[in-house]
Amino acid sequence: METNSIAMLAIFFGLGTLVSCINSIAGGGSTLSLPMMIFLGLPPTVANGTNRIGILIGNISSVANLRKHGYLNTRLYWQLFPPTMIGALFGLFFLMKLDDRLFQGILSVAICLVVVMSNLKKNILGKPPEHPPEHATWGGFLGFLAVSVYGCVMQVGVGFVQIFALSRYTGLDLIHVNALKNALTTTFLLVSTLGLAFTGKVNWLLGLSMALGAWVGGYIGSKLQQKKGNVFITRFISVTSIAMAAYLIYDLF
Repeated sequence: METNSIAMLAIFFGLGTLVSCINSIAGGGSTLSLPMMIFLGLPPTVANGTNRIGILIGNISSVANLRKHGYLNTRLYWQLFPPTMIGALFGLFFLMKLDDRLFQGILSVAICLVVVMSNLKKNILGKPPEHPPEHATWGGFLGFLAVSVYGCVMQVGVGFVQIFALSRYTGLDLIHVNALKNALTTTFLLVSTLGLAFTGKVNWLLGLSMALGAWVGGYIGSKLQQKKGNVFITRFISVTSIAMAAYLIYDLF
């Protein structure tokens, strides 16, 4: 199918809507979109760059709506902004070194790890604090720097990692954690997307079509934050992701 066909643009609009809605509520939407984009014929690194256009716009849509209703803790955002930005710059260096086959191999492993992470209980390392820390801790700084490096390089499943880390670090409820997660994701996504665009790893026509759908999906997802959809979505992603990872590994050989 031609990348500039009406059918392909419609597929990417729908993919952007679905993925951004999932990412806004829980995370892991890229475990569906990236393999699908590769399956449709995009080179893995171009799929990676194009996918981030939609996710970036979807995150901005979600953050704007959640912030409007008072769910974004801006003090915590600025507390975690330095390690997030430093991690994004480190991650960008490694991201520029990835070729298509290496990225596809890492992606396969990352998807499997995301499935495991998405089923871990947030209290596995102990109970979260009753109140968010007043100042950044060294452990928090290094932890969120590492999360940002991973998010900048791979992006796949970083939402699950952030929900786990932010719940442990802040003790906030899920909707406040999601607002903070989406704001921090927007920060390192902006850095990585600009880097990939600069090196020609973005299909702009498909990316913009996906971005339009992502704006809709991010808004819908932010509206559904307080409804009980996370368990179903996580299980759906787990089953589909294993199938997609198996396909990517098969395609490598």
